[in-house]
Amino acid sequence: MGDTVTVEDYPPRLPNAVMAETGERSWDLTRESGPAYQAFGVPCAPCTGDAVSEKETAPTPKREADSIPNFKMKTTAITLVASLASTVAANPVAIPIDFSPVEARQNRPPPSYGGACQRIAQQYPALISYPNSTIYETENHLFWSETTVLSPACVFTPSNAQQIANALKVCVQTKTPFAVRGGGHTPIPGAANTDNGVLVGLDRMKQTTTGTYKGIPIASIGPGLRWIDVYSWSTKQGLIVMGGRYAPVGVPGVILGGGLSYFASVRGWAADSVVQFEVVTADSRVILVNAESNADLFWALKGGAANFAIVTRFDTRTYSIGQIWGGYVNQDTAHIPDLLDAISTYVAPKTGGALDGKSAIDATIYYNGTTKAYTTTTSLFYNGTVNNPPALRNFTKIPTIIPATTKIRSYVDFEGETAASGDRSLRELFRATSTKGVAASPKFLYDIFVQETKKLKTIEALFSFVYQPITVGALRAARALGGDPLDLDPADGPILMQIINVAWDNPADDAYINNWAANLISTIETKAKAAGLYYPFIFLNDAGPGQKPLGLYGKGQSLPRLKTIAKKYDPNGVFQTLSGNAFKLATQ
Repeated sequence: MGDTVTVEDYPPRLPNAVMAETGERSWDLTRESGPAYQAFGVPCAPCTGDAVSEKETAPTPKREADSIPNFKMKTTAITLVASLASTVAANPVAIPIDFSPVEARQNRPPPSYGGACQRIAQQYPALISYPNSTIYETENHLFWSETTVLSPACVFTPSNAQQIANALKVCVQTKTPFAVRGGGHTPIPGAANTDNGVLVGLDRMKQTTTGTYKGIPIASIGPGLRWIDVYSWSTKQGLIVMGGRYAPVGVPGVILGGGLSYFASVRGWAADSVVQFEVVTADSRVILVNAESNADLFWALKGGAANFAIVTRFDTRTYSIGQIWGGYVNQDTAHIPDLLDAISTYVAPKTGGALDGKSAIDATIYYNGTTKAYTTTTSLFYNGTVNNPPALRNFTKIPTIIPATTKIRSYVDFEGETAASGDRSLRELFRATSTKGVAASPKFLYDIFVQETKKLKTIEALFSFVYQPITVGALRAARALGGDPLDLDPADGPILMQIINVAWDNPADDAYINNWAANLISTIETKAKAAGLYYPFIFLNDAGPGQKPLGLYGKGQSLPRLKTIAKKYDPNGVFQTLSGNAFKLATQ
């Protein structure tokens, strides 16, 4: 292995000089969306007060409902974010977090199960924080959705696998609930947080090294990293790692859920490029897991979620990368039919642009619950220096409402657009389903989305409907790299995955929005089955509360195998009973 490279803490803030020049206050840049996404009504709440300098301590995160501009477009912010996306991505500025030993002792710990927090603190006093301390409040708000901010009894911030193993032993002995948070992106309460248990924050574990594994070039990356950290580091060496499409998302959740990269048509799921995991098992052993050692667990970790162990290092293949072509294009309501035609042409199984494995798209249609307007943004990607590649020209020829950001650029510059907008002060929801990747699917789905959004009351919320094509090439690549629990058969043809994402602010709307989203997915699946368009697959990374993605994997054959593996490595069910996890095997 090479020398460890320390990457800067994320999320970044815009430099003070930029803020002074524009006359705007600093903006929190942690929402997983691009500048075009913000242009269509996603609130981007200004931070309170003046911009935070690099040497100042950021204020304790808190809700700033009054600062959210009612889901209306803020022109100065759009221009600012779009023009500076590359600058922010290339020059991250850390939000300081004080990990001093004094902080850990500042407050008396609250009562907890069997005194787990106190017992962990006896071993690691500098790594435990309690309510009302700066570290606790900061760590407990490093979540994408406000719905996932709970009340852990303490926060433990380890820096290596053995520390996690020792803390896990205490939790098991005292039967104390615990949760492990990487990037905190999953918007499901309890997925990566806990009430009155131990929250394990992986922020310190940001190792990045290059090396080889059995002759294969790899990067060893820590679970505390976000993908912008990884890409910023790896691309400086002319390398790319298969990871998430949205830069602020954490490493572990993406890979353990399968992971969709922009290179999927050639490289399969992100998890398929992992050659080895370092993990802490339920009995607090630190072991290496690969195709030769603990091979069954190796297979399970490539998409089976957090059901088996705590991953403390990912050894994953690296690939060479140069400049790419990519960016965002955005249309208004009048041009939605053109966008749907472009998606249909792109996914056509025998003639579509998706057959060019260097290309990828994410197409999103938005409905603003206040203005009742429909707008769109599409992320276009091509792994090469072809300007306006033929595979994607049906998208670029559609008139846009703001200038397209597509150009030949570095990959980290492209990914910077997904990092450079928004905040983490909203409530978020995901739900997912899939249809066949055929020309009839896009308009079929859009008609249902319009039908269901027209039933909504006037509400301050943004409803996003995302199309993500998965090619036959991607499914073949996944199998060629050894396979995974998703186990999708290339013979069944391409897939068009759908995600519904809702962002809102008022807790009183939680039940209403969750019920609406569940009904939308149910309606899509019922009508798709009747139309012969349904594909039985729910992508775990985008699934929502109560959904059962694991039960569909491998046409139902993966789940029994996953349960057998879990029983072998976790016979007492630690990760099924004590651990936070949105998709526990028993619920699938």
